Amino acid sequence: MRALRKAGLFGVLPLLLALTAAYVWYRVSDTGRGWRYEDKLATYCGGLIPYDESAVFTGLNTEVGLSHDAEHGFGEDRFRSCRVADLTVSVGLIRADAVRSDVPPDMLSTLDSGSSDHPPTALGGGWRGYTDLRDTGVVLPCGNKGASLVVSVAGDASHENGEESRAVAELATAVAREAAGRRSCETTFGGRIPELSPSKGQTTPAGATGTCEGIRIPEAQWVDWIQESEASDSAPLERCLLGETKARDEVLYSLEASFGPYAQRLRPTDHDEHWPEPGLTYGSAQATASCPSSTVPAVFRIHATAYAAPTEQFLRSALHTFAERSAVRRGCTDLELPD
Repeated sequence: MRALRKAGLFGVLPLLLALTAAYVWYRVSDTGRGWRYEDKLATYCGGLIPYDESAVFTGLNTEVGLSHDAEHGFGEDRFRSCRVADLTVSVGLIRADAVRSDVPPDMLSTLDSGSSDHPPTALGGGWRGYTDLRDTGVVLPCGNKGASLVVSVAGDASHENGEESRAVAELATAVAREAAGRRSCETTFGGRIPELSPSKGQTTPAGATGTCEGIRIPEAQWVDWIQESEASDSAPLERCLLGETKARDEVLYSLEASFGPYAQRLRPTDHDEHWPEPGLTYGSAQATASCPSSTVPAVFRIHATAYAAPTEQFLRSALHTFAERSAVRRGCTDLELPD
C-alpha cells in the first residue's frame, strides 16, 4: 500500500507542477494576456469594443484598461458608456424626435464638447464624424428607422495630436460598425481614417480658407486672428473662432454649425415644439436649414463673448456668410436667417 501511495504521489506531483506552470504562463505571457483580454471583451460594453483598436490604448490590461461598464435608459433610448483606458466611449441610437432628458445621463448629453482648444476637424474616409483632438464623434444615419447610431468618445489633452486622434477615430468607427449590426441600423460605413490634419492655429482673417472664409470683419470689431478647420461636407460639427490680441488674447466671436444629433443636443429640455427657430438677441443669432438624409434641421449660431462689442449688423452678416457656405457644402436648402 505504501508503494502504491508513493506511486500515486509521484503521478500527481508532475500534474500539479504542469497545472501551476500553465497558470503562471496564462497570467504572465503575452498570449495569456491576449486570451484574458479577448475573454473580457466578449461581454464588456455589450461586446462592442474591438480588440485591436482598443489594445492600442489599454496595452491588454483588463483591470485598468477596461474599468467601467454601464448601460443607461430603456428600449430604443438605451445606450452604453464604458472606459477604454482614459477614454470614455458612449454609444447608442438617437431618435430623430429625441430631446435631452431632464435627468441625465442620456445619449444627447454625451455630445456636449468645447473643452478643446482645437476646432472640429472632419474624420474623412467616407465617415460622418469629427474630432477636435480631444472629443470624437461618429454619426451613422439609419435608413430603416428615424434614428442615427452615434458613437461619442471623450478624451483629454494626452490625445491632442494627429496620430493619437487618428487612433481614437479608428476605435470610434470600429465601435460604430459593431453597434450598427447589434441595433439593426441599416447604414453605410466609411473606410480607414486618413491622416488627420489639425487646424493651423491662429491665422490672419485675410488668410481664411476654411470655415471662416468669406466673413467680412469691420475694423471696429478688433478682430486680429481667426481659428478654423478645413471646410467639410461630412463633419457633424463645425466652428469658426474670431479673436483679438490688442488687450488680451481672447475669443471675441464663436460661430458653430451643428447637424443631426449634434443639432438636437441644443434643444432645451422644456421640449419646445417650435424649436429650432431663427432668432437674434443681443450678442447672439441663430439660423436653420433643411439637410438631405435628415429630418432634423441644421442649426447655425454666432455667439459674442464678454470681450466683444457686437452690433446687429455684424451678427447678421457673419452668420449669413458662415451658414450659407456650410449649408451649400452639404446640399442643405431652405436656409432661414433671423428676421
